[in-house]
Amino acid sequence: MSLVSLELKNIRVYKHANLAPDPHLNLITGKNASGKTTLLECIHLLGTGRSYRTAQLEQLQRNTTSNLSVVGQLLTQETGLVRLGLVHTTEEGRRVSINGHEQRQISGLAQHLPLQVVSPDTHYEFQHSAKHRRGVLDWGLFHVEPDFSGLWSRYQRILQQRNAALKDHNQVKASHVWDSELVETGEKLHAARVRATAQLLPYFQSCCQLLFGENHCVDLILEPGWNAEADFGECLRQDRARDHARRFTHSGPQRADLQIILNARASKLSASHGQYKLLIIALRLAQIRYLFESRNRSCCLLIDDLAAELDLEHRARLTGFLATLPIQVFITATESSLIDRESWSSHKTFHVEHGTVTS
Repeated sequence: MSLVSLELKNIRVYKHANLAPDPHLNLITGKNASGKTTLLECIHLLGTGRSYRTAQLEQLQRNTTSNLSVVGQLLTQETGLVRLGLVHTTEEGRRVSINGHEQRQISGLAQHLPLQVVSPDTHYEFQHSAKHRRGVLDWGLFHVEPDFSGLWSRYQRILQQRNAALKDHNQVKASHVWDSELVETGEKLHAARVRATAQLLPYFQSCCQLLFGENHCVDLILEPGWNAEADFGECLRQDRARDHARRFTHSGPQRADLQIILNARASKLSASHGQYKLLIIALRLAQIRYLFESRNRSCCLLIDDLAAELDLEHRARLTGFLATLPIQVFITATESSLIDRESWSSHKTFHVEHGTVTS
């Protein structure tokens, strides 16, 4: 899978731009605030329906009177050319399409364009948000296990119904009627995450070895979201008084967490800033390898400001490793000389200036 064309209109500094990306490496250069990151945002919009920089698509519109649009064509082994599109208007909000057919849900975009992102905010989000950490496992499961999306959605619906009952003074004592369904679905969700952790770990350890260039003992520990010494159902019963008092469900997979262990200690406490960045990048690469070797599916990797993320030695290690993977990569940098391109079978460089892209 690779993105073979990208067209954007009325997004941030761009009135209109077209790109024909390389199937392997794409280097996007330009001065700070020239619009390099916006191109990565547009690709992210095609794969997720969202920006990784802002939750408000209105902030991406060049002006409030213009429609924001992104259109891309993918070349896949399974289905040939696939056309993805996203339009956002002030009046109607976001609409997405696949091959010209409007989609009710945005999840179909991700099925066609799996994405991983490394940005200056990635390590901070991962370090401070359990949601981002457990999202690592859910991303892999979404792409590798076909039934996971439905399982996750079912659990969310039951959880919402239980929480709604807890918030309703007339139903709060009856909220436990949802417990058996919540436990059954929650335990299946947890079991899937346990499998994903075990399957992801060897890829993560291998990627750490390649990036660090030295031996470190790394591990991944999944915390289920309830007292691991008891089962989920027992924890719900023990939490019933607290859930009633505070009007929400305290225990469950929605509180799960994934911890990276470095040399027998939690990395967010023991790793240096540079080490933590490398660990997060290694985890992203492990996900890419896990997807490819599990489902023979490639992925698109977006790296924003690589030179700011890593020093020269580790940049060389990373780009050399990326060149061996069957993926399409987009990297932004202020200068092309900051990225080694010799080991790549093919590559393109795009220069951004004043809302114009040249190659």
